[in-house]
Amino acid sequence: MLMRYAALFFNLPVRRSGAFASAIIAAWIAAFFLPAAAEADGLSEDIAALFTRAMRFPPQARPVLQVTLLTPPAQLATLCPAPALALSGGLSRLAGLHSVIAQCGAQHHFLQVNLTVTASWWQAAGPIAPGQILRAEQIRAQRGSLAHAPGGLIFDPQRIIGRVAQRAIRPGEALVESQLRQQRAIRAGEKVEMIYNGDGFCIRAAGKALDNGALHQRVRIQTPSGEIITATAVAPGQARVTAD
Repeated sequence: MLMRYAALFFNLPVRRSGAFASAIIAAWIAAFFLPAAAEADGLSEDIAALFTRAMRFPPQARPVLQVTLLTPPAQLATLCPAPALALSGGLSRLAGLHSVIAQCGAQHHFLQVNLTVTASWWQAAGPIAPGQILRAEQIRAQRGSLAHAPGGLIFDPQRIIGRVAQRAIRPGEALVESQLRQQRAIRAGEKVEMIYNGDGFCIRAAGKALDNGALHQRVRIQTPSGEIITATAVAPGQARVTAD
């Protein structure tokens, strides 16, 4: 069938064959199909780079992204050579169907793509009990497709080690943000040392914490006189007061 179309296009005898006809068909295919395919590949690579920047994977994740264009070729042909690309919507899911905005001057085109992502994440190496502080030997790396990955998947081990499990975690279970919390530096109801640094002086005073707080979190502290001050937890039992 391709030989017949080529013969009709170039006004060649249908029965003519051999190296000459093969060369004509190859040239025809290269002239009409290869440039379009190359442009589509370039667009897919640009879209993959867009998603990579938006997802901000840490180096340990070693992400590999593959984009499949679902927009019909006839619509892709109306794009300018180098459209400005932007995401349409958020990234609540990493892999799967997404929309991308391709801007050509004042015109906006919406492209449908299917995104395949392969990366490394972390899972529990054994059972983890609620309230347990996670150590490096309790987690292990796992690599694969993110097609069915849970939301909040953790790719950086430093966001796991030293944190506290909020519930029981099974061996092999993927670690996500909602399972963990930072260690509390300040507990509600406990005595807290407030530190106020000024120009050449430092004042320390006692108070009672009204909130739980991890390091660098803001907490409310009640002074002996009943005044409520907001400070930042800087160490266990200590909070720094800064001028707002």
